[in-house]
Amino acid sequence: MARLLNNIDLDVVSETKQKADAMGGHFEVEKHIEGEFHFEGSPMFTAKLSSERATFIVGADEPGILGGRGIYATPLNYLMMGVLSCYASTVALQAGLKGVKIGKLNVKGHLYYDIGPMLSGIDSPLIKELKIEVEADRDIREILEISRKRCPALSAIEKPIKTEVRQV
Repeated sequence: MARLLNNIDLDVVSETKQKADAMGGHFEVEKHIEGEFHFEGSPMFTAKLSSERATFIVGADEPGILGGRGIYATPLNYLMMGVLSCYASTVALQAGLKGVKIGKLNVKGHLYYDIGPMLSGIDSPLIKELKIEVEADRDIREILEISRKRCPALSAIEKPIKTEVRQV
């Protein structure tokens, strides 16, 4: 039977850690997604997302102030959902590794951004700030800081990553 703590299978995590340790602390993974922009109606963009057990079609629209349909969630909604879910899972994982049981874990994200540069062409940052508020049933401040350093989604935001865009 799986050893679960905070809805994390610690036996699987232990096996993965052993594999990473055998590779000098690394365990490289790739994620690939393909999507299509639609020139009529809503959603404006769809993509197929796959997990280990299922495939989902998700849609996105731009907000009305950017000429979009505003029916589906925006790309930045999905960005925030990804960051918050990744961070919450990382907190649960890090707490589990320390043997800390959490009974309540709610996260709230606040993204502050400027769409002006998209339209005016000025050279100014689009994303100004991301704030995450965490509510838990116990003091987990130390785990929150560890999780901030180990969450892949936060890492992608806080540290520049090599990005390539090319037409194929």
